[in-house]
Formats: sequence, structure tokens, C-alpha cells
Amino acid sequence: MSQTSYAEVFQTALNNAGVTILTNTEVRSGELNTSSLRAIFTVRKRSWDDKTPIKVFVLPDQNPLHQQFCKSILKIYPYVLREQWDRLIFSGTGIPPTVVENEHQLQLMIESTPGAIGYASNSPIDVADISNFSANLFVLRTNSEQ
Repeated sequence: MSQTSYAEVFQTALNNAGVTILTNTEVRSGELNTSSLRAIFTVRKRSWDDKTPIKVFVLPDQNPLHQQFCKSILKIYPYVLREQWDRLIFSGTGIPPTVVENEHQLQLMIESTPGAIGYASNSPIDVADISNFSANLFVLRTNSEQ
């Protein structure tokens, strides 16, 4: 029995910043713009439109891709994001995102966790049938089948 992976690519209104937003294949998020992504990654938005809890996965603060994601996509500095997560912990009002060690582990967690969202560096995507590639950020929904 072979294992195959598949992904659906969805365009968003954001420009291409070298970062791909990853969501679990079951997530039906609609358009993810800067404002909605900022709400998700600062844990102000805690569930998807269908009421599925959002589970956020990120790379360590010092990781260059995490820094690029914060600055290019969320339009905030990584230390500002960390301060917001620390407030959640100290106030007891929420749980910060799960930090994973590397992109591969992050992708595996997103594939296996319903409601998951994270990010990765742009993957090789076949863009032959996708118009305006350079003007859009893509959401890559991943899933594995046995």
C-alpha cells in the first residue's frame, strides 16, 4: 500500500512573499488576508467559520522563516507576536501556538491536525494553470492518504 500526498492550492489577496500558508485539508477558511491571518496567529480568532477550533503551528522565534513570515505576512515584528503570546500565558486567557523545530515537522503536524494552520517557505508548485502567480500568496492545503 503506497502513501500519496495531495494538496489544493488557494489564492489569497496577499502578495507573494516567499511564504506559503498551510492549512489542514479540512479547513474551509475563505479568503485569508493580512487582518484575518494576524487575528489567527495572535490567537484572537480561535475557530474557523464552521466552528472548528484553530490550531496554530509556528517555527521558533529565531528561525529566519518565522521572522520573514511575521514581517512580510503579518506585518508585525516577531518580538511583538511573542509579547502577545506571553500575555495569553500570563493572563490565563489562552494558549499560544505550538512551536515545532523545523518546516518538515510543521507540515506533518498540519497534515494530521484538524483545523491546523501554519506556514512554510514557498514549495515547488506547478503554476502552469494558476494565473497571476506573482501577485498572490497561496494557501496550500495538505493531506495524506494511505
